[in-house]
Amino acid sequence: MVAEVADDVIAEPVPCVRCSSGALLTIVGRCADCIADMGLNHPGEREAWRAEVTAAIEGRSG
Repeated sequence: MVAEVADDVIAEPVPCVRCSSGALLTIVGRCADCIADMGLNHPGEREAWRAEVTAAIEGRSG
């Protein structure tokens, strides 16, 4: 199901899968604040996320 969007809307925030905050840009579901927090405070979680990023990129390749 797709929500109706006004004709003049260019972008809408989507929820971060980690913190649920709305973000206009996410990378494999995580917002910039969460990516920074993982890098500074949660190295294991960051490595798991990086593996997801790699898989997403490789999945797009021919």
